[in-house]
Amino acid sequence: MNDYPSLNWITLEGSFNDYRPAIGPDGKAVVFERTSYASELRPLSTKLFIVHNLNKPVPQLFLNNCDSLQQTRPAWTDDTIALNLEHGGNLTVWTVDATGNNLKQIKNTINCIYPQWAINPPFKGFVVMNSKQPSHPRSTLLDVHGNIIIANMNGKDINGNAVLGGMPAVFPNKSKLIAFAGQASSEGNTSYNQNENYIFLNVEDGKEFLSMPMEPLANLNHPEKCFQGRAPAVSPDGNYIAFESNRDGCYAIYLFNLSKPENHPVRLTDPTGKLNAQHPKFFPNGSKLIFSAIYPGHIHNSIAWIDISEYL
Repeated sequence: MNDYPSLNWITLEGSFNDYRPAIGPDGKAVVFERTSYASELRPLSTKLFIVHNLNKPVPQLFLNNCDSLQQTRPAWTDDTIALNLEHGGNLTVWTVDATGNNLKQIKNTINCIYPQWAINPPFKGFVVMNSKQPSHPRSTLLDVHGNIIIANMNGKDINGNAVLGGMPAVFPNKSKLIAFAGQASSEGNTSYNQNENYIFLNVEDGKEFLSMPMEPLANLNHPEKCFQGRAPAVSPDGNYIAFESNRDGCYAIYLFNLSKPENHPVRLTDPTGKLNAQHPKFFPNGSKLIFSAIYPGHIHNSIAWIDISEYL
């Protein structure tokens, strides 16, 4: 595939690195990370910014009355945003309203990253990448008060090996069903290496979980780069997964049709140049993706979106 969807750029301020966008429920606003630099190579701080209107993008500082140097990994649902803040030397999960006010820390979330909303009415909570043991990260389900509901949602693979990983994406109205970036542990692979991730899907298997690679031909015993994948996002209808991968060169965005697992993922951005497209998220209508990428001639990432309706 040589023709890709047209890129629509939201931010193009080359002196900053804009990363990990979270689209609002109306599809018109986006919150994202912006890293500023004390020099070209030394990051100074990462703050959350908001663009209220994608058609007239004016980035503004998002959080009010927050002195955290590291504000990262936003996830947006309805009128509430979950995020990571560095506070007191620890990285934890917080929530804030859509105006950037009413910050609230969630208990039991030290070293829990990539918070994603898990909603299955009347239940509402989060799935996080629990990195309290960095060599054995796992996906953990908590309620909105921080009570742990399920400690390990990754479970095991069909060989009985523990599946390591995180960067979870939760299926709509199925708070226990996730896609995540992971890898199976084995005798020769007992610690986590994020460069060897596949996209995994979990299912409940009795009292535990069984996780399998999203792409059926992916080898569980020996990581193969041709199936590498990270940062999955589930479409609003639960039928597609968008993800990032460097399987074809540089990082690009791919789309996988869950109803046709025999088909290869569709590549949506160019992997051969320096676009470095990462961290896709679906618009609420499911027909567009927003992500982070490098504009030609720039050094740092910006925020862009594409229309994917012809691939659905």
